[in-house]
Amino acid sequence: MTAARLVVLSVLSALAAGPAFAQGRSDSAPGQNKDKAKIVDPKAKTRAAGSGLASPATAAASTSVPAASANAVVYYGSWLDDASIVEPGDIWIGLATGFWRGESNRQIDAPVASAAVGLGRRLQAGGSLSFYHFRDADGISENGFGNMSIYGKVQILDPYRAPHAIGVAVTPLVEMSPGSEDAFGWALPINIEGHRGSLRIYSSAGYFSRGSVFGTVGADVPIGSRLSISGTFGQSYARAGTHQTSLGVGASLGLTATSGAYVGLGRTFMPTEVGPGGVSLAGGMSFLLPDPKTP
Repeated sequence: MTAARLVVLSVLSALAAGPAFAQGRSDSAPGQNKDKAKIVDPKAKTRAAGSGLASPATAAASTSVPAASANAVVYYGSWLDDASIVEPGDIWIGLATGFWRGESNRQIDAPVASAAVGLGRRLQAGGSLSFYHFRDADGISENGFGNMSIYGKVQILDPYRAPHAIGVAVTPLVEMSPGSEDAFGWALPINIEGHRGSLRIYSSAGYFSRGSVFGTVGADVPIGSRLSISGTFGQSYARAGTHQTSLGVGASLGLTATSGAYVGLGRTFMPTEVGPGGVSLAGGMSFLLPDPKTP
């Protein structure tokens, strides 16, 4: 694993984290944003990048946002991933922090921890956990655990099996939200990945059991051997008939052959009757622990 191959994971991590922090704050459950850190594969043979959180995310994340009624919550679920898999026996770890600010509220998510492990040539498992610090315009604050997610990832088609090949993977996941009325939920995203020269494009679409369908797309391109920049776009539709749009940009830097750093900026838009959107800034580091049995 080279430093160049680690930058992509950082980019996706930053983009996953950024919009995740920006999306959705619930007046009925302060700070209970349901962040899902983006997990991506570091094995890419032509990538200029490869480490990161989410994401992430955009990447995007499932969220809980204020509804028109003080007692109702509109759930926007979203996910962004690629079709690559962590090498068997390798362990990837991401640590991040993020700041979100809306019209009258703000939140810091720190730490946000994520991990993934390669279980086989086409199988990966992982999860994430976040801790939030919320404060509103009246000075009311709350701290606690945010969303926890556990997922498996099955690769159907390897995006690197041939030049210009299209990769496909599915990522069934379970999420737990302490303090939420609906504490457990599941989702089934389908991920697609393709390459055109140095440009890498990836997209996810799927359904969340709490009542949301979504579509997201991201792209990254290397700038030299260690730096990569990315952009994401996503939309999520809730059962209530409303939708949420998220935009993200990010950059990442390969520090060593097994570590990277990243930063991401996100902006979320939603109908005014549901609640205000927000702006987020996220960053962190990620590390790859190669299988010691690998020569």
